[in-house]
Amino acid sequence: MYPFTYRSDAVRVVVGIGAIDALRAEADFHKISRLMVISSKSRAEAARRATAAVADRCVELFDGSAPNTPRDVYERLVANIRRLELDGFIVFGGGSPIGLAKAAAAATKVPYIAIVTTYSGSEMAARWSIGVGESRTNGSGGLPATAIYDAALTLDVPARFSAASGMNAMAHAVESLYGRDTNPVVQTMAEEAIRKLGVNLPRIVQNPRDLDARNEALYGAWLAANFRAEVGLEHAVAQRVRQWFNLDHAHTHAVATPYAIGFNASAAPDAMERIKRALGVRDAARGLYDLNVRLGLPTGLKGLGMREDDLAEAVEVVAAVKIDHPRPVGKADLANVIGQAYAGEPPRF
Repeated sequence: MYPFTYRSDAVRVVVGIGAIDALRAEADFHKISRLMVISSKSRAEAARRATAAVADRCVELFDGSAPNTPRDVYERLVANIRRLELDGFIVFGGGSPIGLAKAAAAATKVPYIAIVTTYSGSEMAARWSIGVGESRTNGSGGLPATAIYDAALTLDVPARFSAASGMNAMAHAVESLYGRDTNPVVQTMAEEAIRKLGVNLPRIVQNPRDLDARNEALYGAWLAANFRAEVGLEHAVAQRVRQWFNLDHAHTHAVATPYAIGFNASAAPDAMERIKRALGVRDAARGLYDLNVRLGLPTGLKGLGMREDDLAEAVEVVAAVKIDHPRPVGKADLANVIGQAYAGEPPRF
């Protein structure tokens, strides 16, 4: 483990209940005086309320964000940023609007502030994509200048969506434990993230207005997002399958995580010990599966709308990805993992 290299991206982070009060000061810090607010249509009014402190600087509310960043939406946003001669913008929401914002910032070089309301961690990952399937394009860069995490802004997010998003964050944390580029700093953050999420996601499901639980989960998600291992089995399966077959992003990660961990258990014993310790369970994969059950989430891809006829194609799609892993993954392994993830029974490896 020693020596090791740890790199931290230069994103200012403001965390805590009431953190949104720092918005105007953050805009001043980054010299943002003429801005746009970006959100999804369903969250536009919440975005308007959250950014009231800088309403005098806002020239447009762009509420066209949608899952998988449609190309026409991306092109329209970039054109608007340039046409309006903005010197910054604010994005409000989770993975979809933040992914759109990253792509737009990479193209325009305009700084922005992310007001984060889910646990996806997109705001801390430089990677982004536009479109789905074979027409999908990938890019990197465009991280926010500041990320604001205020749990009070997540109270109206439905509990099930919060649970699925939290398991997306869990996927980042558990795979970071055994990535080839892991290190003690990453492992410490990841284990704490697993503990925070494992304790607080059930509390949110039990009481969606539990502000303390939402605050702890949001902090845990930020810890999980601080480092991303090179693509492991969980992300290869979840990202490719959800993009190819148009499945919900967070729910697909929630489904895939226990099976990826089960497959890797024998090759990453130290990581498994950390997961077991953080969740207070005897088996890492089964503990993650049982957490999905406790949260009321679907445990199989079948429950997300995937068809059994798609399994063979799913194996081919995932096999095209270079999976950086402690345990080698062949097509037969992928068929086993994806088949189990489709059925949704407890993982068996």
